Amino acid sequence: MRYAFLLELDGAAFSGTQSQINAPALQDELERALLHLGDGAAVGVRLASRLDAGVGAELLPCDCLLPRAWPPYRLAQALQGHLGAGVAVRAAAAVEAGFHSIRSARSKCYRYRVRVRDSRPVLDPRAWWLRRLDHPHLLRELAGALTGRRDLRAFACLRHDDSDDDDGTREILAAEWARRDDACGTCHELRISATGFLYKQVRGLVGAMVHVAQGRRSAAEFHALVAGAEGVARIGNIAPPEGLCLERVRYDPEPAWVWL
Repeated sequence: MRYAFLLELDGAAFSGTQSQINAPALQDELERALLHLGDGAAVGVRLASRLDAGVGAELLPCDCLLPRAWPPYRLAQALQGHLGAGVAVRAAAAVEAGFHSIRSARSKCYRYRVRVRDSRPVLDPRAWWLRRLDHPHLLRELAGALTGRRDLRAFACLRHDDSDDDDGTREILAAEWARRDDACGTCHELRISATGFLYKQVRGLVGAMVHVAQGRRSAAEFHALVAGAEGVARIGNIAPPEGLCLERVRYDPEPAWVWL
C-alpha cells in the first residue's frame, strides 16, 4: 500500500532533502528508517519539495510504497521511532496508488524571515540577519507585483531538467510581507504561495527585494525584471537558506491525515 507523511524538518540537521553522496540527506534518513517497516526490503521515498541544506519545513509531504498494510497512526509512530534528531513525523495517511507527493500537489506555501537589529539574534537563528533595512515599506509594494503568471527565471536557477523543463514561468497565487516588533528585534516575514516554484526562486526574490529595500537598486528595476524586460541586470544575491521554511503543500483531494 502507498502511504503519505507530513514531516517537520530542521534544515540545519541535513545537507538537503535529496539523497547525496557522502552527505547526510533527509531522503537517506527516511529510507534507512523505513527498512525497519518494510520487512527489510528497500523502500524508496518521494519528497514533495527539493530543499537545500539549512531550509526548514513545518509540514513537508512525502510518500512511499510499503509491502503490508498499517494503521496510519501506528505507522507514523513506528517511523518516528526509527528517525534521529532533526526530523519529526506530524501526520500519516493511506493514499491511492496514483498519489504522487510532487505531481499531485496543487500549491505550495513558503515563509521567509528577516531579522533587523544591530547584534546577531542568538535566540532566532532561523532568519536572515541584517543590521539595516533603510526602506522596509518597499517590501510590501514589491511583493504585490508578483501575483499572476510570471517568468521569474531572473530570480531563480534553472536546473534544465524535468523539474523545470527549461520553463521559467510560474503562477504566484499570493505574496505579502508582514512586520512585527518583539524582544528579538524587528522581524519581516514574507509568505508566498504558488502552484510551483523554480529552484531557489523564493530566496532569489527575497534577495532582490531586500537589495531594493536597502537602497542599492530601484523599485523600477525590480518591476522591470518581474515584467520580463530585457537588458536589466539581476538584482541582489540569493538570500541565505536559514530564513526559508516550507509551511504547507496543498492537495485536492487532501489525504485523510491522521495527526500525532
